[in-house]
Amino acid sequence: MEKLKRWEDMMLRRAFAILAILLGLAVPARAQVANAVITGIVTDAQGGVLPGVTITVRNVESGVTRTIVTEADGRYRLGGIPPGRYNLIAELQGFATVDVKEVTLTLGLEYPRDFTMGVQGVQESITVTGEAPVIETTKTEVAAVVTQDQIETLPTGDRVALRLSLLLPGAAIDTTRAKRSAVNLGAGISTSSTTYLVDGVSNATAISGEQRHDIPAAAIREFLVHTSQVPAQYGQRAGGVVSIATKSGTNDVHGEAFDFFRNKLLNTLDKFQELQHATKPDYSRQQYGVALGGPIVRNRLHYFGTFERTREHDFFTVATGKPEFYKQFEGTFEGGSYNNIYFIRGDYQASEKQNLFYRYINQHTNWFCSGCGNPGTNSAFSNNDNLIPRDMHAVGHTWVVSNRVLNELYFMRGTASDRSYLSKDYAPAPYQQVTTIPASMGGGQIIGTTRYVFPSFIWGQSQCLPPCLAGAGTHTDFTEAQETLSISSGAHTFKIGGSVQIFPTHEWAAGNIFGTWTFSQDQYFNPDDPNFSFANLRGATQFQASFPNLQREMRNHSYAAYVVDEWKPTGNLTLNLGLRYDVQTGVWNEWRTQAEYPRPLPYVDFASRGDKNNIGPRLGLAWNVRDDARSVVRLGYGLVYTNITNLIPRVEGSALKQATINITNPSYPDPYQGRDPAAFVSTAPPNITINGNDLVSAPVHTSSVGFSQGLRPDTAVHVDAIYQKATRIPTDVQVNTRNPVTLVRPLPEWGQIIQRQPIGWYAYKALLVRLEKRLSNRYQYQLSYTLAKQDANTASPDTVGINLGGSITDVYNPGWDLGPANGDRRHALVFSGAAQLPADIVLGIIWNFRTSTPFSARAGVDINGDGQSTGGGAGVGGNYPTDYVPGTTKNMGNRNTAAMLGAVNAYRTTLNLAPIPASQIDNNRLSQLDLRVSKAINTGRGTRVELIGQVFNVLGRDNLGGLSSQYITNVRSDSFGRILTSLPRQQGEVALRFVF
Repeated sequence: MEKLKRWEDMMLRRAFAILAILLGLAVPARAQVANAVITGIVTDAQGGVLPGVTITVRNVESGVTRTIVTEADGRYRLGGIPPGRYNLIAELQGFATVDVKEVTLTLGLEYPRDFTMGVQGVQESITVTGEAPVIETTKTEVAAVVTQDQIETLPTGDRVALRLSLLLPGAAIDTTRAKRSAVNLGAGISTSSTTYLVDGVSNATAISGEQRHDIPAAAIREFLVHTSQVPAQYGQRAGGVVSIATKSGTNDVHGEAFDFFRNKLLNTLDKFQELQHATKPDYSRQQYGVALGGPIVRNRLHYFGTFERTREHDFFTVATGKPEFYKQFEGTFEGGSYNNIYFIRGDYQASEKQNLFYRYINQHTNWFCSGCGNPGTNSAFSNNDNLIPRDMHAVGHTWVVSNRVLNELYFMRGTASDRSYLSKDYAPAPYQQVTTIPASMGGGQIIGTTRYVFPSFIWGQSQCLPPCLAGAGTHTDFTEAQETLSISSGAHTFKIGGSVQIFPTHEWAAGNIFGTWTFSQDQYFNPDDPNFSFANLRGATQFQASFPNLQREMRNHSYAAYVVDEWKPTGNLTLNLGLRYDVQTGVWNEWRTQAEYPRPLPYVDFASRGDKNNIGPRLGLAWNVRDDARSVVRLGYGLVYTNITNLIPRVEGSALKQATINITNPSYPDPYQGRDPAAFVSTAPPNITINGNDLVSAPVHTSSVGFSQGLRPDTAVHVDAIYQKATRIPTDVQVNTRNPVTLVRPLPEWGQIIQRQPIGWYAYKALLVRLEKRLSNRYQYQLSYTLAKQDANTASPDTVGINLGGSITDVYNPGWDLGPANGDRRHALVFSGAAQLPADIVLGIIWNFRTSTPFSARAGVDINGDGQSTGGGAGVGGNYPTDYVPGTTKNMGNRNTAAMLGAVNAYRTTLNLAPIPASQIDNNRLSQLDLRVSKAINTGRGTRVELIGQVFNVLGRDNLGGLSSQYITNVRSDSFGRILTSLPRQQGEVALRFVF
């Protein structure tokens, strides 16, 4: 540990030294802040250019100002402007001043504003009203802004504004998890596919790549969503980008206090609760908080802060479909969570040329019985409570070096942990007793019991005790420094950048000391029955265990540099030409040596690893066809290299240090046959997971073509066609699988050898259509449609796809894994809108429709004898080996269901099981209508009270499944093809909000 700490300190010093050198050379680091830009040309009445004109932009709310002087060609460019409302003034002695009022600038907007100045005469000044165009004529990427108006008026079930990304085409949440707010954008095959930024710095976790902090809705100004075709300043992820801008203080003290509340009186029972004749559970949810902002020094120094707490007494349902065996475990049980978030921000204008901000966010989340009930078959005693604390500091500095040069510098430091604890509410008392782990298995203490997995039911859980931390006990430190230099020169705007990110992870790899038994058949199970005996269980097909508890470290250092030329060769044509370089160190385990392992690992050459040739071009074109900002054509191509997350180097560090036991057709109930587990391991061929020496940062090629047409000054339609192809994705391959003819492994002295190889690929094709009507005349709306197809050559080992590449199910038949990706929904249609009605009533609505995802048919046993986990179990996320049903391939369900069922029933016949009727196959098509109504009551002196009511799933449709919960895929279960959980049928919420 001490050696690792010294190594990390050295890398930090090296990173900052590199950054300092870059600063000294004026070749700074990467900027990912998508602030606004104002550009234009100033001319006189005869069309001659006017140099020396003073352009002043002033934030209406905070009084912060910026000035610039036009160049010899009359051009000017004001960059790095945070979103907000601004006044713009052009002044030159002898000419009438031109004053443009109330220009609303949004993230990423390039606002074109030319000035024509007349000679000063009777009229001293000219005042006009500014309005940002509905079509951005210079934008080459597929992107849109979710505005503050949408955040405040549309229904959101948890006040997590990020969910409003789903209003845009190409956005989904099929490979996200309930415990972290996240979104899939474009080629978002996994949790690690989307880039999350807050005020320009990273907000992603180091292992799963999900959003690290939930930013309170009260603290969000707006956020920019790149679905595809990102400029060169972005990188490292296969999918899109979410960039959040937080609120700042203003010259007026302002804020809000709110309380959102639900209980069982506002809910209805879901389908599965009704089937069990359940009484309505005592559900409640309360989310309350305050926000306050204002001036410390007017026009110069401002503050803003929020606090928010959520406590939800939620419930989950266990519905196995086999009550004759597991009825005592079925029913509705309390889970829920609490969440505390603190947010503080300060902004300081040191001068008209320099601005600084500091921001701090702290969040603690606790999930009770996290994942219990999913996918309807996990018992209440099958998962742990989950504690997730994290915090983040960020500093930003903007410096107007000259009229043509702008510099932006950002630094972030944060921490995040993720720990699990045995759920004492559902762990039977005998299993809460402390057990001492034998010294031969590493020593220490543990509570819990063995885990039992049946085709339709899972029971059992354990937790190691300190100093070991269960659930990996993961802790990551986040350090990031980045900078941007923008240089304007005539028709060119150059950006030069790079970044340094250091994200090391320290964790406990808790062993599976008690082990996991997997059975091929459902059967009576009730440890509380005095006549029940564990020894009488039958049909054991596999036993898995691991020991000792082990500490391990992952290193992850990322460096990036880029250059961009935004060139306007003509007034109606914009070219965005970029080149980006990315490199990672540490994640390849290249710093390890064979000497740290008890014996040399096969196929491993640490010294040869690494990937240093990741140069990605970005090309974009935007053509304002008639030079009237009504018809714009855009084209784009980009090559993005995806970062390896800390998940990839994770398990290789445990190879041979933590024994992994995987026995097929074991002796039950004693898999060790009377021997000490350590003695058994010492004579059995070892099982290991290793990384391929040729792993790389997977390249993603993206092409897009689009067209935007203005229909009215506030209405436009946008159509984009996208193709993305990711290749060389790290993919798990069991390279020591026995030969199907000789039944001999390639390396007989070794057991299972899972090697991560760069052989995965993923393709995304989509047509994205968006009709938007901006807020005017008291209403706004947006209609989004997505026609998409996702294909891949790997099988995901878990529901949420944390492992980007998944696994090859059978190394001798890789073609079986070709097919639709898990999140492949062909059609999605989303309508959203808000209107201000008489009597200060605001109505907001979201309707979300999505067609079904596919699913696979799993045999429930390890047919090919490779022992590899490729999904299955009781459901998609089951943790034991299983292959496809003979005659089927990946994800035939809901794509070629008839053929799949034919093979499934033929296989079930060999098992003496009844056929599955076609009518049993469920559909997880989503259709949900959400409604929000608010009534504002003016209470004087600029204050108001808002009465708010929300109803989610107004029509009460049974939307089967949900986050991390999908189909029963084990064909040995009589519930095959069913979905045994659903989203809430109807939920109501009332709220009180005081705004001042």
